[in-house]
Amino acid sequence: MSTKNFIASALFASVALVSGAAMANDNPHTQPVNTPSQVTRAEVLADLQIYRESGLAAVEQSETYGYDVQRRTEAKAKYAQLRNSPYYATLVKRFGGDANKIAVAGR
Repeated sequence: MSTKNFIASALFASVALVSGAAMANDNPHTQPVNTPSQVTRAEVLADLQIYRESGLAAVEQSETYGYDVQRRTEAKAKYAQLRNSPYYATLVKRFGGDANKIAVAGR
């Protein structure tokens, strides 16, 4: 191997190494960190059940989402009522959770 080829190979290897490191650090977005939730699976399922029963799911998934303000307001009020009622604790218990240890998150 001649000196010229050796220098060219070394130069190419160093450029490849530097560009690879630069590309690895080129991601401007930080990766999300998953923190453990204080809400149990039973609480999530109970909340989902109430979300559907209150009519809020139907309103938020309808084509008139931004226009039917009265229906959305009524559904939100019904959701809040059900979420803060003993019915929520009953659902948590039905889904296998401990109704005495209900987290406040999600209200």
